[in-house]
Amino acid sequence: MKSTLPPHHGLPDSILNDPELVMRTDPETPSLTDVQYEALSQGAARGTSMLVVAPTSTGKTLIGVWALTTWLLNAPPRNAVYLVTHRALARQKFEELQALLCERYFQGDKHSIVLANGDTIEDGAGSVPTDPLNAPVLVATYEKYLAMLSGSGSPSDTSRHIIICDEIQIIGDEHRGRSIEVLLTMLRNARWGQFIGLSAVIDPRDAKDLSEWLGAKLVHVGQREKHLHYECRTLSRIRTFRTDRPELGIEEKTPPGPLGTEKTIAELKKNKSALPIVVFCMTRKRVDEAVRAYAQSLGMKIDDTHPLHPKLHEPTAAARNLSQFIPRRFAFHNAELMDDERRLVEDVLKNKALDIVFATSTLAAGVNFPFKTAVFDEWKRWNPKTKTRDPLPASEFQNMAGRVGRMGTAHSHGAIIFSSTGTFIDAQASNQYLQPDRATPLTPRITPTGFSQLALQLVSSGVCLNESDVAEFLSSTFSAMRERESNQTGLEHWRRAMAQSIQALREWGFLL
Repeated sequence: MKSTLPPHHGLPDSILNDPELVMRTDPETPSLTDVQYEALSQGAARGTSMLVVAPTSTGKTLIGVWALTTWLLNAPPRNAVYLVTHRALARQKFEELQALLCERYFQGDKHSIVLANGDTIEDGAGSVPTDPLNAPVLVATYEKYLAMLSGSGSPSDTSRHIIICDEIQIIGDEHRGRSIEVLLTMLRNARWGQFIGLSAVIDPRDAKDLSEWLGAKLVHVGQREKHLHYECRTLSRIRTFRTDRPELGIEEKTPPGPLGTEKTIAELKKNKSALPIVVFCMTRKRVDEAVRAYAQSLGMKIDDTHPLHPKLHEPTAAARNLSQFIPRRFAFHNAELMDDERRLVEDVLKNKALDIVFATSTLAAGVNFPFKTAVFDEWKRWNPKTKTRDPLPASEFQNMAGRVGRMGTAHSHGAIIFSSTGTFIDAQASNQYLQPDRATPLTPRITPTGFSQLALQLVSSGVCLNESDVAEFLSSTFSAMRERESNQTGLEHWRRAMAQSIQALREWGFLL
């Protein structure tokens, strides 16, 4: 932690004097994490583009807010785009920025901040904006923003925009990475004014390459502000790792602790210092099963006609259940909750009125809540392509684990508990989770096998108009940069594949 601001930090007095934007140990002494200090030192509040990589709970989100706010204040009119990975997170970030910026910097104009996700496009007044892409502040999911840009034509100049990309490691996601790389390539080619990328789980080599491609400074701080204690429980022993004692490596202890979600929760509840607990489940169905099993363990009988909580208005099944569960200090959270249901769960959790939350990974997407312990109900997910249950990528596991022991909580550390069968294969798979500083390498997701579909997408959306445009666009992607580095022939085989894809488009009548 730092108790001073770096020289030439760039923060105006309106931010420096705001206790919600600059934490202080006393009225005269600011309190910055190491990565916040370094980001300000490198110019985050002076218009410098940067990729910020630091462990969870080190205050990266505030760096994005500082950059966004100073960008808007320094030379209006300017625009800001804040991109996130999930609909629920977009809604939460939209509400946070409304609370932080609307009265302070937009004179109460609720039309100035716009939300765009898979559900809606709306401004802070609840209206549908006529020109959401030109709103002073737009909060959107990556795919929604890509769809909006594709529908209106690829931008040619974004020099008056700051682009903030949360959880930017999603560019390597197996299912979503290609679309997000297309979006970032469009924005990069349109020359943004400032870019801030945020991640907790990018490998150092990948971070260097990605920052070079983005044309951004790399700010990489490995020091944790709060430490994590990991436990992998098997039938015969507990395997542990502590980030505050990395020199000890992975240790083994006996006797083993309770196995299974229900028994683990029962054990943890006896120790109030282990609360609150988030129980991560791989599917919404499993969340429902686990929360009902917990309710039954308390002797509860779920009543489908139970009166609604005062803050809930629609009599959905989820609302009825939450109305019964919350008074007993437990709840559930997933992407299908209605806004008032999600907001209620998050509010009572922040107010320390919950001990246990059963959740899907949506609660792990950059959301800041005061959990002490994370219990993984499962760490394998069904893969419909291979028809197998595959271990979570290490970076996704660590991002979920990072929801515990957050900055601003009284907890000295966070605890992560998961179980393994103890077989050789499971032990090898689970080892990666006991090495939290080893991130999953970014895998480029634009490859020649997908050129025909991608070329069609680029042409049909108007991003590219002809063969030359397609070739130029694909050659400017992060995947192309990686290919040039790893292949002695450069992009020669890419060019052959591009030519075949363009010829196919001509034969289909999409290009003349």
